[in-house]
Amino acid sequence: MGYEAITLPATEAIHSHYTYETVGTLSPIRAAMEALLSCGMEQISLVIIKLIYDQDYRVSLAGQSSAYLLNNLRPLVRKMDNVFLLDTSMVFVLRTATQDGGAIVQDRLWEALLWRIHNMTERDVPRPRSMTIGHSGYLESGACIEACIEAAEAVSQGYYWQPEKPSRKPARQSQPRTLQTATEETVAELPALARKLGIPYLILLPRKMPAGVKRLVNPKLAQELHCFPVGRERNMLTVAMLNPQDRTVLDRLHQETGLLIFPVLTHPEALQRALEQLV
Repeated sequence: MGYEAITLPATEAIHSHYTYETVGTLSPIRAAMEALLSCGMEQISLVIIKLIYDQDYRVSLAGQSSAYLLNNLRPLVRKMDNVFLLDTSMVFVLRTATQDGGAIVQDRLWEALLWRIHNMTERDVPRPRSMTIGHSGYLESGACIEACIEAAEAVSQGYYWQPEKPSRKPARQSQPRTLQTATEETVAELPALARKLGIPYLILLPRKMPAGVKRLVNPKLAQELHCFPVGRERNMLTVAMLNPQDRTVLDRLHQETGLLIFPVLTHPEALQRALEQLV
């Protein structure tokens, strides 16, 4: 693939004193939780992110990509929290955090991860084909470590990168049709259109709008503009749309939020389901 090797020690130091541990099994994670419990700390929350890569990539390349992404996410949780990289999964052990606190951290990590994935180039490190995130609380899981881990592995949100597939039809010279009235034929062309526009294509959308984003774009406005904000990173708002080139919608969102708008393409049914859940 032509990627340069990235040398990473077992325990990586990030941004001065932010660290994570690279492990080969769940045992060190269980041990970390047991150590906290032995000190009388029962309010523990877990957040688990799983990255899935195409089989074409070597294990070492997938590991390098996962480490690259974790380097960017690690400063988003406290220095005292325990963070692990297990193969291509990230595990965040959050101290003195309830399950609700874990949900807040999950949304923060997810928004940042979406932004980072969107801005990755294959020349740097491989992009994951898909990823999932989930969270749990130790006490809310019946004060059982195994149940807590299992609950955090359950998918709360998922992202699936849809690569372009070779088209069997001759390339058309005309501009893409308006996607507001997408037919079965145009839906099949969405992955290729997203690649042509240089933006991601989301097959699935979050089941609910992230709290931080909801404060910027209220559900009524999202339904009016027929779009679904999926995340914010710094001054950039990522919004799923059927027509990412609709300047009317983009300008209105910019006017309402004061943020730069990064549009992504999504499946019509996924957008419809997401908007219906806002009611």
